[in-house]
Amino acid sequence: MSHPAGERLRCDDCGAEIVYTKACNCPEREPKAHADICCGKEMRSLGVDAAPQQTRKAS
Repeated sequence: MSHPAGERLRCDDCGAEIVYTKACNCPEREPKAHADICCGKEMRSLGVDAAPQQTRKAS
């Protein structure tokens, strides 16, 4: 499952969100290399942000 940098996913049950800060280029294949699951369901794509935010590492 490929995800471009800046793609935002949301769990419709609890509201948790994932934002890809780096592109994920996993090939489309079965079985999938990974899945974006929260609360037992596939997370919904909200589209791609224009400029993904960089995460800061805790010091």
